[in-house]
Amino acid sequence: MSTDHNELYQSHSDRFTPTAAELDAHRQLEQFVEFKFIDTAGISESRQSRVSVMEYEVGGEYFKVLWKRMAAGKGLDGGEAVLLDGMLMPYRGELIKQGWNIPETFFHAPTRINGETQIFSYDQFIPGGDGEKMIINPDVPNFRKWFMIRRVIETLAGYDEAGLSRGMVAGEDVTILPHGLDLKLANVVAEADGKVYFVDLFGPKQFNENGEWAAYSSKLDTLPPESLKAVCATREGAILRFYRLAEQLWSENIGISKDYLKEGFLTQISQSTLPQEETAFIEEQVINNFQWLDIVYSEKRV
Repeated sequence: MSTDHNELYQSHSDRFTPTAAELDAHRQLEQFVEFKFIDTAGISESRQSRVSVMEYEVGGEYFKVLWKRMAAGKGLDGGEAVLLDGMLMPYRGELIKQGWNIPETFFHAPTRINGETQIFSYDQFIPGGDGEKMIINPDVPNFRKWFMIRRVIETLAGYDEAGLSRGMVAGEDVTILPHGLDLKLANVVAEADGKVYFVDLFGPKQFNENGEWAAYSSKLDTLPPESLKAVCATREGAILRFYRLAEQLWSENIGISKDYLKEGFLTQISQSTLPQEETAFIEEQVINNFQWLDIVYSEKRV
């Protein structure tokens, strides 16, 4: 990664505070409405986007919106951004069809910013904070954290079987999903009433007719295509990755032992409707400290 790229990740505030050029582009779109930027404490840093929460007033009533600058600092050209922008809504529809709750996207468009093209997106703001913030918060009861994990497992287990297939990915016989998804804690938001949302549509992880990524870009992903498929587009890989992230943060920040967490997770897996072959593979990987994920991530470009 270049020095210029490293500078884009200097601080937490850098990932949320709009640049002057981004603000100028926003004001060209919204010339007559005044927006107030509000606290982003419940939102984790994003590797691929800058995100702000804004508030505006209509008739004495206040509304919040999430303003995303997708691909900020990634150096996309206009053609690349237009391709990805055109895939956002079809990808959203695919996720909804498979049972995911997805926030509304009110408006999205490629936007030229300082020699690169970002994708501006104005999305429904979901209160409650993302899964990463939830896991590390000692004030959030553990039952809510387990519920979030269970809902993710249930949603993946409920995929239409017609869109699934079995195949070899990164050396293992696993279940391949009809699309990929960047299923990390920061991309899941759980409302207080229990509704769980998947909130990341950027870099739509769709396949072409040959079963290959339709829009893979090394500007966006540090894993090679096969490894990316393992952790984002196989049911076993997506579940293992999601839980491993939760286990690590839960243990480090709350002080609960990994053995205790593993026991709770394995109970959820055994009670799920996943096929036995998937259950057995996930259980084996958890017991053996995620050996497959370690192999997959060893291919990461640094």
